Amino acid sequence: MIDLDQETWIYLTIIAVFLAYFLWNSRRAKRIKKQRKNRNFRKRYMERKQEKESDSVVK
Repeated sequence: MIDLDQETWIYLTIIAVFLAYFLWNSRRAKRIKKQRKNRNFRKRYMERKQEKESDSVVK
């Protein structure tokens, strides 16, 4: 195996943890953004649907 001193292993561990967190956070942010987009779409759709229903009731 590669012979590295303790300080090098600590640096490599810190880099690995940082990369893991960055990848996890980017996937999480992407998922949250997609959910927000879908929620906003459904909200606009329901608002339009309610406006159409209220217009048909008024007429």
